[in-house]
Amino acid sequence: MKLEDMILVVENRKGTETNFLMDLTDYMGEVLGLWGDGYVVENIAGSINELYGTKKEKADWNDLYIAANKSIHASFCRSESQLRGFLTGHFNDGEWSFDMERCSKDCLDVLRIYNMKPDGQPQFPYLHYERVEHTFHAGEVLHNMNGNDYRVLAALSPKNLLLMSLTDSQLIVGRGVNLYERYPKGERPDDDSVVTGIEWDHGVYLGNDITRIDFDILKQEYGEPDRAENVSDVRDMVRRNFWMQKNVEQKEGLPDRVRNAARECLENTFGTSEPEVFDKMLENGLYDGMYHAKEEKRQISGSSR
Repeated sequence: MKLEDMILVVENRKGTETNFLMDLTDYMGEVLGLWGDGYVVENIAGSINELYGTKKEKADWNDLYIAANKSIHASFCRSESQLRGFLTGHFNDGEWSFDMERCSKDCLDVLRIYNMKPDGQPQFPYLHYERVEHTFHAGEVLHNMNGNDYRVLAALSPKNLLLMSLTDSQLIVGRGVNLYERYPKGERPDDDSVVTGIEWDHGVYLGNDITRIDFDILKQEYGEPDRAENVSDVRDMVRRNFWMQKNVEQKEGLPDRVRNAARECLENTFGTSEPEVFDKMLENGLYDGMYHAKEEKRQISGSSR
């Protein structure tokens, strides 16, 4: 059973809440059966449809009111951090308890696989980690073994990633990122017991305002040096370097001496500080000798006549 197939259930009786975990079959059989024969099939189907809305994040909880003093609140589990919060009473109001006897057996197995006791505390030492070779790429969503999920915005190098937390949009440079498979020690790993996720050596937290981040500096600090393998690579590097200096020259608020120095540097390096002139010179190959490209440069540009 996968974590995302588990249902978090809160039963409220006269203001006292009881938490338990169920699979869908048990939830339909026990919880929806509380209405008895008077609750028609159409209403049950409608309630299940609303419950699936929590899986798709259209709603946080599906609320079912059985009587004036009795209600059921349920949600498909969407993350490890949500499960831990549920086990520690984060979603409860007032007095509450966790009832293991009412939990589906498969759900208790999920707790074991995620190294959690019913109170949300870890069961260390209990898990085995096995490193997995993986090439990270922009756009993929990675699960961190700390319970949070991150989207890769850029692979600055094979092991240094620019990440965005899906919880609070925090931007982070993960340094020394590796992918692991984790499963209970002493057990044969299978599709249900293996949790795949990342861990990193160090995280550099950048805030959540992307407009305040200098990506050129991030690339220089945490990325690999650019390599010019062919003419296209050379021209991309020249273009980036031109605009790195051009942005300084155009940036408002900088002292005139700094902007003038940037303009002078452009003139000395590229022969112009005007983007239109630079583009024409770049297209005509005037900068193709600025970096040491390989023999492929000659093959792409064509033989001379």
